[in-house]
Amino acid sequence: MKRDFAVAVKAVIVKEDKVLVLRRSRREMECSYMNKYQKWDLPGGGLHFYEKAEDGLRREIREETTLQVSIGTPVSMFDVIRRQVHLCIFTYACRWEAGEVRLSEEHEAYIWMTGEEVAQSTLPFWMKRDLLRGLEQFGKNA
Repeated sequence: MKRDFAVAVKAVIVKEDKVLVLRRSRREMECSYMNKYQKWDLPGGGLHFYEKAEDGLRREIREETTLQVSIGTPVSMFDVIRRQVHLCIFTYACRWEAGEVRLSEEHEAYIWMTGEEVAQSTLPFWMKRDLLRGLEQFGKNA
């Protein structure tokens, strides 16, 4: 049995007092071997070999949303371990600098949410936690 190890980076993008949440496309969900059932997502993805985390995060944000951001500190780090893969995910708080969201084929919709909307949403616990941490770091009232 072949086993694999990967590193991924995700972004909590803060624009004033809101955070960006993406909805994955049906095709992206069907092709996923890690998470076929979670429709909500944060911008990001796997790092290339020899790619620094911040460089990879900027690349992924640009590919998935076309936004320009400044990158802050990590808000979470966790492991996803499945039968044949171990994935380490680092999520960073990022401040929106410029651009309008233009989605890649990986996502079909997006929403900017306030902290209150995040707290009252049905998003997974880990995503709510990371979104609220990003707002603490870069939100309008931070």
